[in-house]
Amino acid sequence: MPEVEVQPTAAQVRRLLEEQLPEEFRVLLDRPLSPVAQGWDNALFRLGPVHAVRLPVRRAAVPCLLREARWTAVAAAPLAALGIAVPRPVFRGRPGAGYPWPWTVVRWIEGEAVATLPPARRDRLAEDLARALASLHRPAPESAPRNPYRGVPLGARLRTAPPSWPATAAALGARRTERLRGIVDDGLRAAPWSRPPVWLHGDPHPWNLVHRDGRLAGLIDFGDVCAGDPASDLAGAWLAFDADQRSGFRALVDTTGRYDDDVWRRAAAWAALYVAALVAHPDTGPHFGAVVRHAVAQLVPGS
Repeated sequence: MPEVEVQPTAAQVRRLLEEQLPEEFRVLLDRPLSPVAQGWDNALFRLGPVHAVRLPVRRAAVPCLLREARWTAVAAAPLAALGIAVPRPVFRGRPGAGYPWPWTVVRWIEGEAVATLPPARRDRLAEDLARALASLHRPAPESAPRNPYRGVPLGARLRTAPPSWPATAAALGARRTERLRGIVDDGLRAAPWSRPPVWLHGDPHPWNLVHRDGRLAGLIDFGDVCAGDPASDLAGAWLAFDADQRSGFRALVDTTGRYDDDVWRRAAAWAALYVAALVAHPDTGPHFGAVVRHAVAQLVPGS
């Protein structure tokens, strides 16, 4: 996991709220505040029953937070009709109280991460996510953000963030690693995306999917939101679902008529690259360990 540069505390977050919340949000000062999660980029504090505070823990994550605050509502607008919530920012904070970067107050989404749900119980989620991504993947305006790590041609991604295959082999073994490299090579041979760039969530892995009773309730963390090739989003099907679920996922997504075999070859390659990136950071530990094991079993079964 990338190094944490700043570790905000509940007392510090409380001071930020007290100093900066406008009158319309002052009622939130009476709400309980507690830390609930910390990922690679952000710390998250629950603020009462329906809000959360999101703060970058390293400088490199600040552009992601700003992009999320600017574009989430625009990119995710079609999801509301499907009953799928997103963490819509309701207030943007500035540095203060000893904290050096911008931060946001967002709407809290009630539910549990799909990563905590056994894969065998994700059948309906595969259908829900297929509909969500098919709805989200619509042509984006020229002003939409671009992302060097998502939605770009595979060759560009490999130049910007080349995988450490030796580290992958050390973690997964030479045989599995060679098969993953073969999947990436096949994705490179696939025809590139030739349609206009579409909106992407950017990172729909199982920790960014929220479910209630086995149905998709929310799609969170839009820090990688961008426009580009949908293959990098579709890679999430290998991270979250088994072969039968993925087949159903693909069948639903393909009804849009926007995808072909090449996009799925590229999507599998993106999934292999995500695995390589995750195993290169073994200190992600139990947080992503189960996701990696599942994805490897899907990409290289029987290895």
